[in-house]
Amino acid sequence: MNIINQAKRFKISCIKFSLFTILIASSSVQAKEDDEASLSFSGDNLVSLDSGTGERFSASQVALTLPLEYRARKNESFASYFHVDLTQFDWRGAEAAENDYIWLSMPIKYSQQRDRLNTFLVTLEPGFMTDGSNIGLDSVGINGSLVGRRLMRNGGYWQYGLMIDRAFGDYNLRPVIGIAFQASAKTWVDLGFPELHVKHDFTRDLKTFFSIKPMGGVWKEEIEVDAVKQDETISYNNWQVGTGINFHWREKLWLNAEVGQLRNRRIKATDATGADIKGTPSQTLYWQVGGKLQF
Repeated sequence: MNIINQAKRFKISCIKFSLFTILIASSSVQAKEDDEASLSFSGDNLVSLDSGTGERFSASQVALTLPLEYRARKNESFASYFHVDLTQFDWRGAEAAENDYIWLSMPIKYSQQRDRLNTFLVTLEPGFMTDGSNIGLDSVGINGSLVGRRLMRNGGYWQYGLMIDRAFGDYNLRPVIGIAFQASAKTWVDLGFPELHVKHDFTRDLKTFFSIKPMGGVWKEEIEVDAVKQDETISYNNWQVGTGINFHWREKLWLNAEVGQLRNRRIKATDATGADIKGTPSQTLYWQVGGKLQF
């Protein structure tokens, strides 16, 4: 078992190194001003479960996003990206969620200025949710949203619409509603559902933020029960409450760090016997570090 764990850690280290190399090389990607490539590493503490199967639980993730294309004409704009994230779970006391879970996608953003006060936004993110062992039609997933914004004279806006976001651990339809405004000369507030975000600029090179948002995912995995392989679904979700900083290190490179708490955590999977199991991990602290390369 130790040999297997060491092999898995070595494989993840190689993947992380590869993603870091891609981020550095991405400085040559053609993208519009203020677009950015980002790389992040995150994890949380190993804690007990409040209920359900298992004894202790933790999760970790590495994520990479690269800009691909940007086009604009008159009152319209289009942007596309490449995204991949790799998630691992340490669910002790349960024979489940033992693979490496990948979300490989291409986010697409379209915006249209309908008139002086109204903007229409569409986001689509088709992708593959898999453990890497088998990729088929069942592995296809999509995030998306249709949002309208009513601009205010002070530079803020109201927004409303509908969305599907796998960060909730499912593909259910949910509303989007909120208001964004300039609270002070250096503070911007996004208040609503599904995310609250407050940003404060101390200086041009040091920015802080506070956010509350859903975090999780859905994946397809292949398990073997009585020598028969079958496709199953694993889902994980929680609410992330955190604060962090963005620091301008040099030229177009920003470094960031974030800490906070994970709440209302749930995981569902299929174990080695083919039984559906679930757990409710305790609240815990999380961390995230990374970098952004702006164009």
